[in-house]
Amino acid sequence: MEQNAIYELLAGALGDGALGYNEHALEPWADVAPAKVVEACRFLRDDPRLGFNQLMCLSALDWDGLDEAGKGKSTAILGYTDDGQPETSDRVGTGDLGVAYHLYSHALRHKFTLRLRVARDVAAVPTVSGVWTTAAWHEREAWDLMGITFTGHADLRRMLLDDAWVGHPLRKDYVMPDNWNGVPLQGQAYSANPFPVETGGPDQPAGDKPAEG
Repeated sequence: MEQNAIYELLAGALGDGALGYNEHALEPWADVAPAKVVEACRFLRDDPRLGFNQLMCLSALDWDGLDEAGKGKSTAILGYTDDGQPETSDRVGTGDLGVAYHLYSHALRHKFTLRLRVARDVAAVPTVSGVWTTAAWHEREAWDLMGITFTGHADLRRMLLDDAWVGHPLRKDYVMPDNWNGVPLQGQAYSANPFPVETGGPDQPAGDKPAEG
């Protein structure tokens, strides 16, 4: 089924919970109200005309630096300086956070993407782990790295970072640490190559040597 037709069915089921459809993007998506996301996902899964039985991916988004329409210059993520020290800034992130749900129907072989937005200071979204159990893992990762709370999640805790880690590193206003539990961290600038290749050494693999002639 064409994606605009899928959105029409969704809008008919959600009413004012369906906020619009962006058909001109590289990957079109439908915007839904956060309070309606569980209802939307259950409809997309259970309606036999749609049959979205798989949540392929759940992605957290940070719109800091962009306007409501997603326009403007995106704000760069802070990293480390050339001498390994954390970059700092007085800027405080103000942009919304969001979630994108990438869905697939194995029976009907069509895809669809949902998006929602929430204010940065109240970043809470209902869990959809009751619709697709795999969402429980995706939501834990989104909480860990972006700090979005998924209300109703049975086990919302960090997944990649230590439980004692402070902050959420994929937020654009996150400042990298200079130590962890008292151990200094020597960071790498984003522009630096962490695996430099030295030419001319006796132990250099043949495949890395410059071509002769």
